Amino acid sequence: EFHADRARAPHLEQPVHRPRLELAAALVSVAVRLYAGRHDGAAPTLSDLGCGDGGLLSLVQGHVEAWGYDFSPANSAGWPERGVKAEALDVFGADRDRVRLGNITTTTEVLEHIAEPHGAVRWIGEHSEFIVASSPWNETPEWHDECHAWAWDQRGYRALIEQGGFRVLRHEQVMQFQVVLGWKP
Repeated sequence: EFHADRARAPHLEQPVHRPRLELAAALVSVAVRLYAGRHDGAAPTLSDLGCGDGGLLSLVQGHVEAWGYDFSPANSAGWPERGVKAEALDVFGADRDRVRLGNITTTTEVLEHIAEPHGAVRWIGEHSEFIVASSPWNETPEWHDECHAWAWDQRGYRALIEQGGFRVLRHEQVMQFQVVLGWKP
């Protein structure tokens, strides 16, 4: 309900978010190379859960077959502009059974918004070999975005990803965000 009337979030054009998306795209590139190395050169697929207006998908186009999902109606306007494939679905709720996860799943600036992030990461871990996820690292009970239900420091975010069956390969900080690349050994 909170997101139903929110405006489009053009994160790729926002100076505070662009470095996070660029780092996430770089970690996707690492995951693509690792996947190919583990699977005799095969190309992986990528699903972006909470893809927003398609900013991250536009950065990884051409490197991997990719698609996304987002439940905010305003964000869908960006998909044709960015030339990305995406669908309007509530991936962590009522539409979960309609979601197709790729070999790599990205979920950037999403897990802090949902009711059960631990279960969501476990679900991703059941279907994807790699995860690229991001979240703020510096929020506190006294200072946080009004729509964030969760906040993690770096140790807590690593634990969130690891409890989903992933080993954290990279955990980097860019501005107020932390970005993680995890893989299933």
